[in-house]
Amino acid sequence: MNIKLLTATLIACSTLFGSAAFAADAKSSQAEFEALKAEYQKSLETAAKSSDIRGGLVKACSVKYKTAVSSKALTQADVNKLCSCSVTAEGQVTTAETWELQSAANAKNKTKFEQLQVSLMKKQGDSIKKCVGTALDQKLTKLTQQAQAAAKN
Repeated sequence: MNIKLLTATLIACSTLFGSAAFAADAKSSQAEFEALKAEYQKSLETAAKSSDIRGGLVKACSVKYKTAVSSKALTQADVNKLCSCSVTAEGQVTTAETWELQSAANAKNKTKFEQLQVSLMKKQGDSIKKCVGTALDQKLTKLTQQAQAAAKN
């Protein structure tokens, strides 16, 4: 459940970067997104079958940032650090937290589910922020602001 949550969040961020900041044309952006999405899914499947699942998840995560690397918005080292920190933060979600989230979903308690989701995302976000360090965090914040500004135009 949490993998899906983090995946959706990261795909959304990747889409924001990919389509708003780096793609000039909507059709090519959509095609690029679909290709990256397929590559990401294949990477996740490969990671699940790997003898180094964590390493596979880091590689899968980096697929989502190919556009940012090719446009030189981020370096491959930045992406590797971000993805390593993201996978570590995701791995720190406890089984009890997963059960609580799944229980709220099963009970169709949207309010509790959303509260738990926000709490987990904040916890993971704080962990990632601490792990990546100030310089990369500031760089990511700046890129996010640029992407949001571009999306408004």
